[in-house]
Amino acid sequence: MSIVLALSAMLLLGSTHFINGLLAHFYPPLNIGFYTHLGGALVSLAVALLFSTWEPDTWKWGTLAGLGSALGALLLYKGLSQAPFAIVVPVSAVSMVTIALGLSLVFLGERPNAWVWLGVMIALPAIWLTTGGGRINKGQVSSIIRTGLLFGLGAGLGFSLQLHFLGQVPDHAALYGIALCMLNGAVCLLPFYQRTKPAQIRLPLFSTMAGGISALGLTLYALSRQGQLTIISIVIVSMYPLIPVVFGSLVRKEAVSGTSMVGIALSIVATMLIVAGNG
Repeated sequence: MSIVLALSAMLLLGSTHFINGLLAHFYPPLNIGFYTHLGGALVSLAVALLFSTWEPDTWKWGTLAGLGSALGALLLYKGLSQAPFAIVVPVSAVSMVTIALGLSLVFLGERPNAWVWLGVMIALPAIWLTTGGGRINKGQVSSIIRTGLLFGLGAGLGFSLQLHFLGQVPDHAALYGIALCMLNGAVCLLPFYQRTKPAQIRLPLFSTMAGGISALGLTLYALSRQGQLTIISIVIVSMYPLIPVVFGSLVRKEAVSGTSMVGIALSIVATMLIVAGNG
């Protein structure tokens, strides 16, 4: 059941990125990040009031997770505006799961078995390849060194801290932790909000809805940690780039490159190994 919850969380979080990816063509990315966090805060708070129990330490962990989430969103969007997509996204995705795994090993003392480790080792290149594999041309090298690599690493650090701090919230208060995370993320992104044209007034609604989907995904991630190692949930959720790639090919008729196809295949293999190791 925990694996199913983690896979469902991956689907929802990946859907959020797909929706926001479509909106980014028409609306400032940092505005999208703000409304996504705001929508996530509203949805998760409403659900928390019905189904969750407050825990005093939730303030601390939820607020720290929000700082990580805002940092990740800010650096990711800044990186995408200044550096090649093929570098920023793969670096951020792989660094996120790598740092999060390191935090779980050091601070949570988790020790996965050989099958899970094999799945992890396959998942890392799978994520990289699925998001494009970092294809660049010679003229972009200096730009990548100065911007793409640093912004990608910084974004991965922010998102990994978000997952790690949310993991410290007690299970019965997880929804409140997510609400605080998303609310603090919105507050941190508010100074970067940009005024837009009146014609774009409806677009924030879609970002807010995407934030609600993201909140549900984070909730399922929190629930998936019950009964299995946090490392397993992190790796499965981190394969969310599969969703924008697959949905993009179906909805926008985008061709899936051979590199991404290999990444998708490796992701499936990695998931099967992790499931086997968890069984």
